[in-house]
Amino acid sequence: MKSLTRLRSAVAYEGPIESAVHRFKYEGWRRLSGPLAQLIAERLAIEGLAARCVIAVPLHPARLRQRGYNQAELLARELRKRMTLDAPEGELVRTVPTPPQVGRDRLRRFDNVRGAFSWRGAGLEGDSILLVDDVATTGATLDACASALRAAGSGPVTGVSIARVNV
Repeated sequence: MKSLTRLRSAVAYEGPIESAVHRFKYEGWRRLSGPLAQLIAERLAIEGLAARCVIAVPLHPARLRQRGYNQAELLARELRKRMTLDAPEGELVRTVPTPPQVGRDRLRRFDNVRGAFSWRGAGLEGDSILLVDDVATTGATLDACASALRAAGSGPVTGVSIARVNV
């Protein structure tokens, strides 16, 4: 990982968390966003990690239409409330409709998302950022997003997720 400063996940992706995340992401259980974001907030508090703003990993517009919501954005909103952080002026966008990362090996995951994101908006002026996703495996998606944020002038970018897959 070249662009992420660090990557932190609240828990391992197994057992009840795996079921909860699956329901949250694929079965429309949006009400889980609060409790799942709380897990992330508690991990960040324990580690003493802070940032100026919170940004979610974006979905491509076609995937957003298909799913109806972006689970990472729901988590980011909850984290902003819990940690009294801002959303920056602008948005991180997925410009390439990449196929899902599931089933890809480490190298292919990085290749799949390279150059797939860009920042639209004012420069980030060295702001430190918490970049939110639901699950982290290799960190490829978070790193590709961080690359776009760093190109827009951000400061350190910390990737955070509910859970981490042990690979």
